[in-house]
Amino acid sequence: MRNVLPVPCHSHNDYWRRTPLYAAIASGCISVEADVWLLEDDLFVGHDAGSLTKNATLKSMYLEPLEKMLRTANTNSQIGNVSTDGNQGIFSMEPEQTLVLLVDLKTSGAETFVKLREQLETLRNAGWLTHWNGTHRSERPITVVVSGNAPFDMITANDTIFFDAPLTALASEEDRVEFDDVSPTLAFEGDARLLRYKYNPSNSWYASSNIKAAGSISSFFSITDPQIENLARHVRLAEMRGLKSRYWGTPRWPRTLRDQIWQVLLQQGTSILNVDDLRAARKGSWGRWKKLDRGS
Repeated sequence: MRNVLPVPCHSHNDYWRRTPLYAAIASGCISVEADVWLLEDDLFVGHDAGSLTKNATLKSMYLEPLEKMLRTANTNSQIGNVSTDGNQGIFSMEPEQTLVLLVDLKTSGAETFVKLREQLETLRNAGWLTHWNGTHRSERPITVVVSGNAPFDMITANDTIFFDAPLTALASEEDRVEFDDVSPTLAFEGDARLLRYKYNPSNSWYASSNIKAAGSISSFFSITDPQIENLARHVRLAEMRGLKSRYWGTPRWPRTLRDQIWQVLLQQGTSILNVDDLRAARKGSWGRWKKLDRGS
């Protein structure tokens, strides 16, 4: 996508948009979401079973358009004097930026997961999927993350599909494993030191939560300092594990309240904003805070 600056925003319920995927990318969103149902040996996209149509499939709405974009972007493997080795991403202004495809599995986890892996084969064979190479997470143009009925045990047994970990569970002792359980050859090599945690870069990408649950918030109209501290603590726990924090369930209206909540999340260091209003994400400084922090 030419002349589009990628920003850390997630297009929530992206399939509801007039032009799914394309509108999000044109707005610079580096993450899009699709609810997926396995029916008649295919994956259909929709919010509920009653809204599904025969033409709205994961392949037609997301996988095939992404493949077409990447083939076009990588027709010439030279960008200026820098070789991309056929691995240029969607955004020409930042070709190294990965685009996250968050797939919310609505039907039986095991069967739907198997079908998803099958439909990702073309992107996988082209080398365009972020993967775990045994010691490190290697980012590629597309990163596939699953949530909903995602089977965690099957995710840990593969290397190109990642989990949307439960953010609030990171505070539990169950998330930490003994360091001695980590292979000695991996223990201090790159990301492998993080394998002491159940949810880590080898199996997870996001760590997400409903914002009210994570902050113990009963009303958005009276967010207290202790509630903000709860949000900040969860962000830090995700960072410790090499995961990206994401909050859903933020208010959409009134806009002043939405902007206030977004500002709180930015100040506490959340990794990505969960947005419904793409126009709002494009305006002002929303989504650009990471770039501003880098001085760019």
